[in-house]
Amino acid sequence: MIVGYPTEDDLRKRIVDQLSWRGPTDTVVLLWFGYLGGLLEWGLIEPSVYTSLTDLLPDVGNKEQYEIFSGEPISPEHEREIDEFLSKKGIRAPSCPIDP
Repeated sequence: MIVGYPTEDDLRKRIVDQLSWRGPTDTVVLLWFGYLGGLLEWGLIEPSVYTSLTDLLPDVGNKEQYEIFSGEPISPEHEREIDEFLSKKGIRAPSCPIDP
C-alpha cells in the first residue's frame, strides 16, 4: 500500500462500522464495491486486499462488477460461470438478460 492512503485495517474498520450503522443495504454494498474497485484499478490496494475486503460484503452486482472491470458486456458463457460460482456459495443469482 502507498503511504498516506488508507490501510487494509482502516478500510476494514470503515466497512464494518458502516455495515453496523446502515446494514448491508444494496446502496451501502454497491458504494463500497465501487470505492474498493477504484482503489484496486488505480493500484492503491493489492488484489488480495480487494478480495479480503469485498469478502466482508454480501454478493450484490457480481455481473455488473465483471462488466466494469472487463470493459465489455458479459457474455452468456461468463454469466453461466458466475451463476455457477454463486450457486456453489449458496447464493441465488438474479436473472440478467443478455443480448448476444
